[in-house]
Amino acid sequence: MSFIDVQINAKTNIGFAGGPEWRTLVVQMASGRNRRRQEWSMPHHKYTADYTTLRPQDQNDILAAFIAAKGQMHTFAMRDWNDYRARGEVIGEGDGTTAPVQLIKNYTFGPASYVRTITLPVERSVRVYQGGVLVPSTVDRLTGLVTPDDPWEDGVAITADFDFNVRVRFASDYFSFTRDSNVSAQTTVELVEEF
Repeated sequence: MSFIDVQINAKTNIGFAGGPEWRTLVVQMASGRNRRRQEWSMPHHKYTADYTTLRPQDQNDILAAFIAAKGQMHTFAMRDWNDYRARGEVIGEGDGTTAPVQLIKNYTFGPASYVRTITLPVERSVRVYQGGVLVPSTVDRLTGLVTPDDPWEDGVAITADFDFNVRVRFASDYFSFTRDSNVSAQTTVELVEEF
């Protein structure tokens, strides 16, 4: 069991911090200019969730998740509150078959772009369209592959609206709480994305 198919405390959004990190090797040349080489083909996301004034049940839930996941050992689903939704994403073009199409999210800045493969869509949120018409389909919530009930319309763009989660693990094998009172505690949970 490498992936635990459960989302950690979905209520955490206030005090949530996180985002992508790239690894770029920058070498300064004798001329003063530099050369850059991209070390990673995709960004790795890191997250910090501050839990303040935790009720005993919430504290137990977070502690249970950490112990059951065995620290850094197992991954689980988490919502990235800074980037969890895609609307009108072009995910492919119909080819007249029922071949599955991968959910993706496109990021564009001028002529530069990056395509992110979405592997943990929120199943009930996925809506797929061709020519603006909703297409009855099924989605594999552990891969992000969408399969139409009937063949895709040949040559017509396939678009999708969906929410998604990220596969993460705890960033450390150590975890602690600070007691505020007899009825509340606080902690900071650090998580890193896994592929």
